[in-house]
Amino acid sequence: MAGWFAFALAAVLAGLYAEAPSFPEMRGGRVAPRLPQPAADPSNLLYQFGVGSVTWFAVAIALPFLVWGVRQIDAEQNRARVIALVVTVFVALVTASATVDFLTTFPGDIGRPPVAAFLPMAMRQHFLPWAAVGGAVAVVEARRRARVAAIERERLRAEAAEQRLVALTGQLQPHFLFNTLQGISTLIHRDPNAADEMLTKLSDLLRDVLRDRDRTRVPLGDEIRYARTYLEIARIRFTERLSFDIDVPDELTRASVPLFILQPLIENALKHGVGAVIRGGHIGIAARREGQRLRIEVDDDGPGFGKTPPTDRVGLGNTRERLRAAFADDYHLSLDARAGGGAVVRIDIPFREESAPASMGLKT
Repeated sequence: MAGWFAFALAAVLAGLYAEAPSFPEMRGGRVAPRLPQPAADPSNLLYQFGVGSVTWFAVAIALPFLVWGVRQIDAEQNRARVIALVVTVFVALVTASATVDFLTTFPGDIGRPPVAAFLPMAMRQHFLPWAAVGGAVAVVEARRRARVAAIERERLRAEAAEQRLVALTGQLQPHFLFNTLQGISTLIHRDPNAADEMLTKLSDLLRDVLRDRDRTRVPLGDEIRYARTYLEIARIRFTERLSFDIDVPDELTRASVPLFILQPLIENALKHGVGAVIRGGHIGIAARREGQRLRIEVDDDGPGFGKTPPTDRVGLGNTRERLRAAFADDYHLSLDARAGGGAVVRIDIPFREESAPASMGLKT
């Protein structure tokens, strides 16, 4: 806005100082500058404001080259060199347009004033239009570079967050695989059929997860499918001691969530909830949309955690870091006591949709 205001002000001032087509009188062999009389007709008035003058024709022709030249200047270069270059180009443009003005105003030798007398006054008249256009080009280019820099900073921030999310997910998967294989090893001699079924389901789960190995976010429908398979694997180990239910409306299956975000929460519920009591227990997974927020809950009916929630558990810590990498500060993770006993973990994240389709029918 400041650049355009300067441009308009310079244009008005240039018009006030512009010469009428007739050259001013000579006094003592020198040009005597004077303000022109009010124009007698519209064409002369427009000329006094620069319309049709050599200066503005030169500006119009040079404008694309000015824009291109400004974009070639490297902001990281030596500032003194940049200033020297700009001043040199500016002086050259003013001198060139003033020279052309001299040649077009006095095409013949008759009545032509000395060049040394004409150019100082003409350059003063040509200074304001070039300054106004140069200032406008500089302001527009500065704003463009600021937008580009802001976009680049955001891209780098998102890229860094994405790489951190990949690293955290990579830390999580070997831990999950180790725990599952350990469960299979305890069954392989005692119940070979159960161990075989458990290994088959693990193979199916790993096939699904490897298919998404290049992604950090997946549709909620896929994430729920992984969670159900993991719970089915756990139910083989816990037998009748474990029950679970999943309540996720079909319209939420395309909601975007970090890959494997539920697995550590389920693992905590199995270890500290179902596995902590002889009778076993129940695990529930639910998701709801509230406005532009997605809320996910994982609960169990185990012994709970007493008065102080154990927020330093590995699963919760990893989940919190992955949510921070994915959503910066726009998330909420809480561990609370469940009504009737047990614990519930709540995740609150922005609601976004993935383009990839997800499985349907997630209420079980």
